[in-house]
Amino acid sequence: MSSIFVKQQAPPSPPLETTLATVTVHALSAGHLTLPERHFVSPASDTARSTVPSLSFLIQHEDSETRKKTRIVFDLGLRRNLERYSEPIQQHAATRRPISTSPDVVKSLAAGGLTPDDIDFVVYSHVHWDHIGEPRDFNKSTFIVGSGATSLLQGSSTSLRGGHSFFEADLLPESRTIELPSPSSQPPQETSLGRKPSTPDFHQPWTTHLNLLHVMDIFLDGSLYIVDAPGHLPGHINLLARTSPNSYIYLAGDACHDRRIMRKEREIGTWADAEGFTCCIHANREKAEETIKRIGELERSGVEVIFAHDVEWEQDPRNEGSEHCSQHFKMSSLTPAQTSLKETYISTLGPSSWTPGCESLLKLSPEMLKASLHMSSVPKKKSHLPPKIQSLIALSVSSASTHLYIPGIHTHIRAALSSGATQAEIMEVLELTSTLGIHACNIGVPMLCEVMRELGGYEEYLGREEDEQRRRLREEFTEKRGYWHAFWEDFLRLDPEFFAAYLEFSTVPWVKDVKGDGKGGGVLEPKIKELIYCAFDVAATHLYQPGLKLHMRNALGYGATPEEIMEVLEIATLLSIHTLEVATPVLEQYTEGKA
Repeated sequence: MSSIFVKQQAPPSPPLETTLATVTVHALSAGHLTLPERHFVSPASDTARSTVPSLSFLIQHEDSETRKKTRIVFDLGLRRNLERYSEPIQQHAATRRPISTSPDVVKSLAAGGLTPDDIDFVVYSHVHWDHIGEPRDFNKSTFIVGSGATSLLQGSSTSLRGGHSFFEADLLPESRTIELPSPSSQPPQETSLGRKPSTPDFHQPWTTHLNLLHVMDIFLDGSLYIVDAPGHLPGHINLLARTSPNSYIYLAGDACHDRRIMRKEREIGTWADAEGFTCCIHANREKAEETIKRIGELERSGVEVIFAHDVEWEQDPRNEGSEHCSQHFKMSSLTPAQTSLKETYISTLGPSSWTPGCESLLKLSPEMLKASLHMSSVPKKKSHLPPKIQSLIALSVSSASTHLYIPGIHTHIRAALSSGATQAEIMEVLELTSTLGIHACNIGVPMLCEVMRELGGYEEYLGREEDEQRRRLREEFTEKRGYWHAFWEDFLRLDPEFFAAYLEFSTVPWVKDVKGDGKGGGVLEPKIKELIYCAFDVAATHLYQPGLKLHMRNALGYGATPEEIMEVLEIATLLSIHTLEVATPVLEQYTEGKA
């Protein structure tokens, strides 16, 4: 999700006393982090990692009589400056890279014309590091935490294990913090509706509502409930918001980290720490499973459920800065012309193409964004190569060692997966692209030989007769790669051992048995492999002419058309736009005084 601020239209003034009270819910971007899947779901690969959002939400309630508006932020996401975390948390955060902290909650609020001073209450779902943000920004707000959270912050709860279980004792101002009462100390009561709304009451008894055992109707009008959601961490709470007379949104915090668990496609994951103890992301797995079950029942009854790290919700095009749920619209400072250009950009190139850099470029130079869109859309519209292959070609340019454009790697992997690419196909692109480094020898060895000939005295190196090892390596390379080129000869003559090592390294995607049929050959057809080589050879960060010409010839030999090769060149040219995507947010930060 880009730097978006999603606002729900304020409900109309109630014509009758019996009109049900509602609140508005706004989704706020608050950073992204990368999770090792095996710590969260089972079964999972040891190497599988997923970059997910850390979402925050703004809830606004208006008193039907006084028109007084109360603003609540639910969770603060990631702290924009990671160095402001305590040292143990910084060490843990280093294991969650790639990690991004912009936009944070403050920046997302600013997109809607609000500042932290406009926020009356900050409600924490729990006090894990990726939810606490920077409370020092909210120096006029009252903080609300669940029962048991204070003990965690003060270090008096020592039963938790795992690198995520570090807390900051000085996190919250004591004079502006309310800890909710324990639900277990009070008998359930029936929810009472129809009472006069007021500012939130966080000291009332817990009640029941829907299939939820312990809820707190904080405005006393049925519009917003705090929900006890045990299992993940002591004090873990959720929010249930009524956004229209017949619609609810449930903000589920870390009750579940992966929707596949709620769909019963996966189970909650566990792992062993350095001392051999079994760890779980949930402090009480049994209670967490009960909470997930209740949330699943809510969703099946029609309640919209959003988790704090809900990557499926974030990537759903319906939630990408436009209409989402009933009556949502984007609150923005963009002009109508800018809004139209953004909508055209997303509809043409897809939601994943819109980055924070695009947002900045739209504001600073919409003309350049429009020109970038035109250039990017040409290969997409012609589609001599299918969308999946276009994404793989773009991935090879972004992931090449001469570029390593991380935002592009994320964008193109997501696009490839959504176009039907498999993990094996994407991995093969990375394997092919990683061979770029050998061009140091392809360029350097012939030049070394040229210098040796000019100086003289190196005949024993230059005139070595071919031996069995060199002959065998030449034949093996030709068999596995399908060609031989004269620029390999000097390389083979000077260091056959390193050539043999490169032969093994470079032929993995050509010989490995991915399909399990014993035939090898990798997973991508040879034509596509050669187009991948063409892409990173021709990129402006490399421009390796000998390799480009060779692989163009090979691609044509495998059946590629000139139009397909031309499309590879066009996709590689789009590297130019990366300058704008990276630099314009920096310019915007400095010129707007945010850096």
